[in-house]
Amino acid sequence: MLSYWEKTTLRHFDLVVIGGGIVGLFTALLYSKKHPQHRIAILERGLFPDGASTKNAGFTCFGSISELENDLQNIGRSGAASLVMNRYRGLQLLREELGDKPIQYEEVGGYEVCFDSPSLNRIEFFNDLVEPFLGQRPYSVVARDGFGFTTKVHALIKNKLEGTVNTGKMIAALQDKVSRAGVITYTQSDVLQIDDYHEGKKVLVQTLDGSIELIATQVALCTNAFSRRFLPQADISPGRGMIMISKPHRAFSWKGSFHYHEGYNYFRTIDNRLLIGGGRHLDEKEEATLEHGVNKKIEASLISDLNTLFGAEANIEIDHAWSGIMAFGKNKTPLVQRIDPHLVAGMRLGGMGVAIGANVGDALAELLDS
Repeated sequence: MLSYWEKTTLRHFDLVVIGGGIVGLFTALLYSKKHPQHRIAILERGLFPDGASTKNAGFTCFGSISELENDLQNIGRSGAASLVMNRYRGLQLLREELGDKPIQYEEVGGYEVCFDSPSLNRIEFFNDLVEPFLGQRPYSVVARDGFGFTTKVHALIKNKLEGTVNTGKMIAALQDKVSRAGVITYTQSDVLQIDDYHEGKKVLVQTLDGSIELIATQVALCTNAFSRRFLPQADISPGRGMIMISKPHRAFSWKGSFHYHEGYNYFRTIDNRLLIGGGRHLDEKEEATLEHGVNKKIEASLISDLNTLFGAEANIEIDHAWSGIMAFGKNKTPLVQRIDPHLVAGMRLGGMGVAIGANVGDALAELLDS
């Protein structure tokens, strides 16, 4: 039962953002900069963001060459260049807003693991592709030495502009800045329905204390893979991504972000542990789900990969595993659109939320003013 004060004031907002992950937080933050007097709320159905914002590997990457080769076939030269440019700009916005130190950003390089000889001609092709907007030629072939790889790893293609962040610290820094901007965040608040209401929207929220209707002039839908609950016709398919982390090991003192199998698989180090994940392509039907969980087939494949990369004698022990839920579609361009005069949506980040989440939030903040 609501009090008079709750009913007449506290449930009313200028903007309600649905989804407390990277996109939702950046949308609220960047909108609040333009409208510091506006009352803004973020609604997150979990205690922590329920998609992949706090469950990703913390890669600041914008495209390995094998992945870009695939993009080139599907969307052409200009499309592939646009993907890289938007990802790189998103990473710069992330760093500008939060700073490198608070998020433990390290430009330690991104490496594509090559099990065969890489094509030097193709490396120069992609350097030519990205140099006009990066101002640098980031790709080069480097030796596999210094990482403890077996001889099955032939060489590495390095992108010197890629690196890593600490995902937990990144989200904590973003949440802190959003809070200091005066934005209210409600967790464990599951949005059930969004309806028209006079000159705005009525948002039905399920909380631990029951359901409540919030009233908002504008609503921003930032629910990525979970968006079809509200937009059933949207071109969005969920994709679960699995990650495992090892127990601390003296061999994992090096740094870098690594990709293989066209970017579907990846690994890095953190706190003298090895984090390895991906493999969604091995069981795409099973991984097209909104449910968190560990796929035993993929788990076995990742453990096999550890032996391929580092040898069984490395004796790497897995500490625990988890999964995050991403969103994909017919192409890799995020969906950022106004649905009606009082509702905007930003979704389908294609597994690149760290790189483009800030960009999508910025675009939504602009769209809310249009």
